[in-house]
Amino acid sequence: MLMSNPQDPTPPELPPPAAAEQVVPVVVEEEEGLGQKRSKRTFWQKFGGEGLIASVAIHVVLVLVAAFLIISVTKESAKKDPNAFATGSGGGAAGERAKQFKTRLQPKNPKTTAKTPTRITSKSATATIALPDVPTVAVSSMNAGLMGGGSSKGFGGGSGGGIGSGMGVGRGNGKNFVSVFGSKMAINGLPGTFYDFKQTKSGKPTAMMGGAPEKFGDPSNASAISLYSREVNEFFDKGFTPSSLNDVFRAPDTLFASQIFIPPCPATEAPKAYGVSELCKPSRWIAHYKGAVKPPQNGKFRFVGSGDDFLVIRWDRKVVLDSGYQHFVAGNGNVYPGFGQKPFDETHPSRLGKPLRCGPWITATKDKETPLEIVIGETPGGTFYAIVLIEVADASGKPDGHLRLFRMTTDELPDAIKNGHPSIPGVDMTGGDWIFKPVRASISR
Repeated sequence: MLMSNPQDPTPPELPPPAAAEQVVPVVVEEEEGLGQKRSKRTFWQKFGGEGLIASVAIHVVLVLVAAFLIISVTKESAKKDPNAFATGSGGGAAGERAKQFKTRLQPKNPKTTAKTPTRITSKSATATIALPDVPTVAVSSMNAGLMGGGSSKGFGGGSGGGIGSGMGVGRGNGKNFVSVFGSKMAINGLPGTFYDFKQTKSGKPTAMMGGAPEKFGDPSNASAISLYSREVNEFFDKGFTPSSLNDVFRAPDTLFASQIFIPPCPATEAPKAYGVSELCKPSRWIAHYKGAVKPPQNGKFRFVGSGDDFLVIRWDRKVVLDSGYQHFVAGNGNVYPGFGQKPFDETHPSRLGKPLRCGPWITATKDKETPLEIVIGETPGGTFYAIVLIEVADASGKPDGHLRLFRMTTDELPDAIKNGHPSIPGVDMTGGDWIFKPVRASISR
């Protein structure tokens, strides 16, 4: 046996092992530290890839959660927003009636001179108009803001930021515009269209503009008033046909009236209610309500009312009331062509400066669909009112003496008129058991 030389580090040569006894060598990495093996690390691991992936995953989750929250809040806000016509009660407590707001308004002088065109009788210059007491609203603003067309606008939160002037007559759950001229989103009522005869459809002034259309009693308006009266009379002669007013300016909005009970107010309130106060001066305009209704029962009734400057009602294509300071069909004698050419001289007293005229008796058939049109208008400007009531005949055929508001719904009335008005005392504002049912019809344009 050969011995190794201790001075020579080279190990001695050994005889080659047999082929069957050869062993495949195992490569073992060098030990590091306290005998721990050090595995090979990839470039991605050395770069910190695992941490980067975890960080990205966390940020993606946070972005998704934030997006979900934003979308949820947006949808919830959209549900709470009122619609485009959102006025009415600012109270969010289950639809409380609209709060009434008082705003500044310049005082409006009442009419003090007689109207000048033919077929116009003089208004009483000394008539006293007593306005009702309304909480939190000064009497001086009551007359000016009675028709306020949406002054108590609210968003259901109870804060109600007012727009318009005076005391608004909005009501409901903060979702609807309501005025005594009508509502933009009413379910029941006659659709009404506002026309301004002082300008054409394109907005050009006509001869009916006059020298001072906003001033009552101004001499420069005399010829314009006379021409306007002729044009309105021609409209009635042509059967109340909207097409005859094709070249007359009309408001884009339609209001649905469930009743016509408009106490004395400035003539500016009509264009304001129809959304054209910036375009139309408060004179020589009309509002034409046209549709059909069904009587609630069989029997006889008649229309009773008055208008400043005029009120004309056509039932089943026959004029059944022509009342006010101007008379276009029945004349001063209250004679109606469709009812035997005899005068109907009965009236009811009022404090409006004019008594309430009674029209001829009408035979009603329960649930029979009947055409109905109501036209109200203002000639020189100043103040305006329009009142439509009915009176029913008793079993003997005589008037029962009980005045009822002509109504087409049992919904609550606007706050400004729910208790009536002292100028027309003794009116049953509920309508009793005579609530007519309107038939929804397309709007004539």
